[in-house]
Amino acid sequence: MIQYSPDGNSLIGVDDKGKEFSHNKTDGSWFSNMLVTHGLQQQNESDNAAILQKYKDDLQNIQGPLDAGQFTGTPVAPNKPQCKIISDVGTVTFVPFDPPLADLVIPKTTPTQVNTPDGGLTSYDMLSRIYHHMFD
Repeated sequence: MIQYSPDGNSLIGVDDKGKEFSHNKTDGSWFSNMLVTHGLQQQNESDNAAILQKYKDDLQNIQGPLDAGQFTGTPVAPNKPQCKIISDVGTVTFVPFDPPLADLVIPKTTPTQVNTPDGGLTSYDMLSRIYHHMFD
């Protein structure tokens, strides 16, 4: 991401080959182009955050009722959006979000199944049964 130099008079970026470049305020259109790209990068950060939050909200709107057993119909996960990246030279690419976005988790529904990796009782369940056996 393009950044200002410590003195605030130059913008510093990295090109597609990994080489650092900079332009100061006296470079005219070169500096102006970097300033526009810098603004686009900052706006893009906000846009990506909004897209990420919308995905999380959409997923939770399905996952919450599903976990509570209140979902009717067939659950369909929302489409996973791509993260938009704007390079310091202005190239736009789309990549998966990092860390990866959460998936829709379909809970087990038959009474004999327990939602644990081994299918047995959780530690909490065992301690709860011991406690109630001893003190009830």
